[in-house]
Amino acid sequence: MNASPRAAHRLFLVLAAVAAVTGTASSQDAVIMKTGLTREGKITGLSGGNVRLQIQAGSSTGIPLAEIREVRMAAPKEFDAAASRLAAGDAAGAVGALQKINDTYAGLPAPWARQAAALLGDAKLASGDLEGATAAYDKLTQTYPEATALANLGRARLAVEAGQFDQAALLLEPLLAASAQTAFPLPSDAAPLCQAHFLHGRVREAAGDYQGALASYLKASALFPFDPPAAAAAGQRADTLRAEHAGLIAP
Repeated sequence: MNASPRAAHRLFLVLAAVAAVTGTASSQDAVIMKTGLTREGKITGLSGGNVRLQIQAGSSTGIPLAEIREVRMAAPKEFDAAASRLAAGDAAGAVGALQKINDTYAGLPAPWARQAAALLGDAKLASGDLEGATAAYDKLTQTYPEATALANLGRARLAVEAGQFDQAALLLEPLLAASAQTAFPLPSDAAPLCQAHFLHGRVREAAGDYQGALASYLKASALFPFDPPAAAAAGQRADTLRAEHAGLIAP
């Protein structure tokens, strides 16, 4: 038995919120130049390939991204608010808030900005805007090429909801291959690996490969339980499969 699209939307709504929440913003940001120079102030956004840095009240400057090695800026409070809306089931409200964040900060080389771009796709998927979610994941790949695997996880969700299980399997391959290389993934990779195995379980279950599905669900719930909602859902599916198919064991 496969989870309904509505149930999957609710699940991934929670997954996205769990992955998204970070610390609150500080008043002093820092831009570290490739020359080693550090410039401090308040980052107010990014436009035209330049990071806008407010040095003091009424005085700001634009710093080309090409000259920046690192940006130190905590997620703005609006980011946590958007994650809270997503967790509360207000996908439409989360879309609006995340869109504003992306309009202001998309392209900023900060982990939370990259996550905000991914969350926008997740929120649109949860709200039923499949076309918008596809566009958001495409934008994520374009803006943050290093996040292609994260974007493909979102695309795999879309494929599963559309019943395109072969396509979903292809999109999940890089994450599944990465999981085979480590039992202790980086914090940024941990939740996506758990989610990938849960999705792969759905793919295998749809194909009638119940033994393979059980193996994937157990990987999500026992080997890579780094996203509690996904791990719990995978554990429930594993129990259901064993109850429905007597004698079923993981390979």
